[in-house]
Amino acid sequence: MISTFFYNLLAGYLPPILAEIGSVVGVFIVGTIIVLNIPLLLGWVDRKLSGRIQSRYGPVYTGPFGLLQNVADVIKLLGKRFITNQSIDKLIYDFIPIALSVLAALMIFVIPLGSPGLILVSIPYNLLFIYIFLALSPLLVLLAGWGQNNKYAMLSGFRGAAQITAYELTLLMALISIGILAGSYDISSIVNSQHTIWNAAYLPITLVLFVIASLAITERAPFDVPEASQELQAGWKIEYSGIRYGLFFIAEYVRLLVVSMLIVYLFFGGWNGVYLPDYAWFWIKTTVVTLFMMSLRWVYNRPRIDQLIDIGFKWLLPLSVINLIAVGFIAVY
Repeated sequence: MISTFFYNLLAGYLPPILAEIGSVVGVFIVGTIIVLNIPLLLGWVDRKLSGRIQSRYGPVYTGPFGLLQNVADVIKLLGKRFITNQSIDKLIYDFIPIALSVLAALMIFVIPLGSPGLILVSIPYNLLFIYIFLALSPLLVLLAGWGQNNKYAMLSGFRGAAQITAYELTLLMALISIGILAGSYDISSIVNSQHTIWNAAYLPITLVLFVIASLAITERAPFDVPEASQELQAGWKIEYSGIRYGLFFIAEYVRLLVVSMLIVYLFFGGWNGVYLPDYAWFWIKTTVVTLFMMSLRWVYNRPRIDQLIDIGFKWLLPLSVINLIAVGFIAVY
C-alpha cells in the first residue's frame, strides 16, 4: 500500500505521529498528480481516436503529435473570465464543480492501480464505496441545473435525475451479482477469484448490463442525454466557464478511467496474466477497454430521453433481476 510505503520511509527519521501525517500528505500529493494527469492523457487519446474514426488527424500542432494541446487548453481556461447571470445560487454554483472533481478523485484513491500493493488508501469493501461515488455524481448534476437558474440547465438536471433512476439499479444489481459469485465486495478478492477463468465467461449478460449502465451513470456518449448540445446548449454546464468548466472535464475523464478499470477488475481478471508483470497485464487490458468505451461515442446515435428511460426500465432492469436470480442459483448450487 502506498500510504504504508510513505510511513515506513518517514518512520526512520520522524516521530510516529509526524510520519503518519507525512504519509497522508504524500498520498494526497501522489493522488492529486495522478488525477490531474488523467484528463491530459485521456483527453489527447480521445481527440486522436475521434479524429481517426472521422478520417482526420486530431490535434497535431501543440507539442509532439499534439500531446500538449490539452495543456494549452488548461492554460486558456485559467485565463478566461467568469461570466454568469446575476440570478444564480452562488453557493451551489461554486460548490458543484469542486464536489464532482473531488468525488472522482476519491475513486482513484480507493481503487487498486494495477496490482494489490498499488493502492493509495486501502479500505474494506472498496467496490461499494466506488459505487457510492459514482451514484452521487448525477445527483449533483440535478443540483447544478437548479442552481444556475437557467431553463436549459434545469431541464438537463431533470434528465440527469431520470437517467440515474433508470440505470442505477441495473448497475447495482450487476455489482451484487459479481459480489455473490466472488463472495466479497473487495476488488482484490474479486480479482483473485478469477485466477482460473474470467467472470466475462461466467457472466456475459452481467458484463453487457454493467457496460451499458456505467455509460449511463457517467453520462458518457451515446448516453449523454442530459447535456445534449443539439437540444440543450451544453445542458447543465451552460452557465459555467473558465476553470470551473475545466473541473468538469477532470471528473468526466477520471470517471471514464475508473469505469474501464472496474470492467477489467470485475470481468477480465484484473492483473491476472502470464509472462508479464501484474501491472503490465492490467494496464494493457484497461487500455483496450478504455479505447472501446471512447469509440462508442462516434459509433452509436444518442437515444431520445423517452427511449433512454424505456431501455432502462423495460429492458435492462428486468433483465438484471433475472440475471441476479440466475447468479444466485449458480453460487448456491
